[in-house]
Amino acid sequence: MPTLELLLPSIVFVPFVAAGLSLWAGRRLGQRSGVLMVLAAAASFVQCLHLATGSAGARVMFVHEWMPSLRVALSFCGDPFGLFFALLISGIGTLVGIYSLSYIPKLAPARVGRYYASLLAFMGAMLGVALADDLILLFIFWEVTSVTSFLLIGFWYEDDKARKGALTALLITALGGLTMMIGFLIVGITTESFSLQALAGQAALRERLAASPLFFPALLLILVGAMTKSAQWPFHFWLPGAMVAPTPVSTYLHAATMVKAGIFLLGRFLPIFGGAPSWAGILVPIGLVTLLLGAVEAFLDTDLKGMLAKTTVATLGLITMLYGLGAAGQDALQMLAHATYKGALFLVVGIVEHATHTRDIRQLAGLRRQLPITFVLCILAALSLAGVWPSVGFLAKESLYAQLLGGGPLGSWVPSWLVLGLTVLANAFLFAVACRLVFGVFLGEPTTHAQRAHEAGAGLWLPPAVLASLSLGLGLLAPTTAALVSHFSSASRTALHLTLLPDHWEPLLLSLLTALVGIGIYVGRAGLERMRDQAQGAPTMQLVWDRLMEAVTAVAVGFSVRWQSGSLRWYLAGSLVFTVGLSGLAWQRAGISVLQVPVSLQEMTWYGFTLCGMLAFTALLVARSTTRIGAAIALTSNGFLTALLFVVYRSPDILLTQILIETVSTIFLLLILYYMPTFRPEGTPPMRRLINVAVAVAVGFSMFAFIMLSTSPQFREVKNLAADYLTRSMAEAGGANAVNVIIVDFRAMDTNGEITVLVLVGLLVYGLLRARRKSA
Repeated sequence: MPTLELLLPSIVFVPFVAAGLSLWAGRRLGQRSGVLMVLAAAASFVQCLHLATGSAGARVMFVHEWMPSLRVALSFCGDPFGLFFALLISGIGTLVGIYSLSYIPKLAPARVGRYYASLLAFMGAMLGVALADDLILLFIFWEVTSVTSFLLIGFWYEDDKARKGALTALLITALGGLTMMIGFLIVGITTESFSLQALAGQAALRERLAASPLFFPALLLILVGAMTKSAQWPFHFWLPGAMVAPTPVSTYLHAATMVKAGIFLLGRFLPIFGGAPSWAGILVPIGLVTLLLGAVEAFLDTDLKGMLAKTTVATLGLITMLYGLGAAGQDALQMLAHATYKGALFLVVGIVEHATHTRDIRQLAGLRRQLPITFVLCILAALSLAGVWPSVGFLAKESLYAQLLGGGPLGSWVPSWLVLGLTVLANAFLFAVACRLVFGVFLGEPTTHAQRAHEAGAGLWLPPAVLASLSLGLGLLAPTTAALVSHFSSASRTALHLTLLPDHWEPLLLSLLTALVGIGIYVGRAGLERMRDQAQGAPTMQLVWDRLMEAVTAVAVGFSVRWQSGSLRWYLAGSLVFTVGLSGLAWQRAGISVLQVPVSLQEMTWYGFTLCGMLAFTALLVARSTTRIGAAIALTSNGFLTALLFVVYRSPDILLTQILIETVSTIFLLLILYYMPTFRPEGTPPMRRLINVAVAVAVGFSMFAFIMLSTSPQFREVKNLAADYLTRSMAEAGGANAVNVIIVDFRAMDTNGEITVLVLVGLLVYGLLRARRKSA
């Protein structure tokens, strides 16, 4: 299936290409450039659909060797579970793009371009997470989602809350990603494979990993990465704080895609780690606490988006718990139900905010007349949130209860009766949240905000209408839904039986109990709200995080005040002393002494001696000069004399490079001196002068020692680097110029680092100049 294989990288990289084009199109087309996002997302969706139908359930692989020496490949896998997640990402991305065309207000064209470019780059990264087979490649896409989500959450960067929410999300998810990366490296090095499909499919690799003493650390590190991304306790607080993002962003990132990345990762690693007792021992209690905490906090919140964010936290906790229990067959059903009704509810809240300019539920009521279409859409989606017949949420809840009642694998130290009881209680709170959304916002006497509201245009209500209709239609077509989620589940051999008329009455009785308790919670909400108000000063994880950040900032400021004195002299001296000390320690541990190196002056010529003497003399002039221009001239002379030294050693390429560098540097140096204030030489204290001499002598001796050791016979016997480079330059890199090959190929990462530093410095200088122009 070569054609199908090529679809995998196309699905991932089409949004990235469209993101680059959006930056250009935004400046010229403004809001209309959002059509590019719709087309790119739709193209990825169609390709995913074609791949899912064309492969007939078979696994499609695309592998391109990237770094074979490190066993890292650009590999994508189109298995049913990955394609299911990719279909969610691209399908809801298409609807979000349509919604954004009408929702995003008239902004500066450049800002519109940045919005769509960030959203498309995020989509591409999420598709990469869904389809990547190589762990290193998955990590790269994982971190790109963190960076792009930071840009999207902080889109309204003028708002302090937006900046804080974006930074919190970035720090938590990025730090979690780094811990996950360490876990990936442990797994890859232990098993000698970074392929997820190989790890899941080959028992020998899993046995080798299980026998390693690093098995539990790897499991724990990967779980931390997944839990930070999917907002599991105690990292759950970042998700409600991210609701400052535009509503389409909240819908896409925090209902359908980004927060499910951690859950998706758990599904990928279930075949690898799922048999370990620590897997269930960690995931079940964490998921259960997250489920109950999210549901309770959602009911007590007063911000509509905050309520939905916390119900998302609850659902993510539920799926995490199910993975801990080994109930992998439930994941696709729960994800599908959540994506449809939660995406619809987020978009409905966006319409409400767009019409009333508030999300505070205390200021909203009676909107059913002003927003009739939105009212109907909210009811359809809320039915699924509450798990009411005949929605897909009902099927998901019934299947969940049947799983917990059926004596399925409950490999956890948490008692099964406690898991079932707390799950029913959490679902009851979610039922009460659905009641608040419908009754609290749309029924009752219209408030001041409701009286001036008006129904949105088709561009706003069409996307939530599609999702709300799916949440109902998937419930009505229960057998089709069962076949669909059974095919796409991470446990593809697990067949779910879904029906609107349950075969067993126990799950239905639990659903009735859930509804009754939920109604009771809604009716008695006044008492719960009083308890919430009384507990306002209680410590929360958000408060703990804020205090931690304040402490880190205080330590950083104290360190900066102590060590960042503003003196370039001290910075340079410290760096040089550290380098010299490290070199001396290395020589001492290796038993190397420069005094043992034989010194011969027979190969030195008179012009070589003369040139070295002139170099020493100009260097002394630089140190002893009392004027800036004098020091600059002496320094330039020293540089050109160094260039002549390369003539002696017959290195014309380096000679030309040195001359070019010295010429450009001299011009820049003279320009800098021209704009600097008048130089007033001051006397140097004797102690400082002594320190200067000591550092200079130590550095000079170290450089001398390096040269002597590198040219000594004992090092030449070990390996003649010059001859080695000359031999390999043409054979391995195809370059006759050894110097260029060394810079570009042999020291490619070093050169790349230098380029990165120069680019960052250039960007910083540009930012400073731009800020100066604005202030002027």
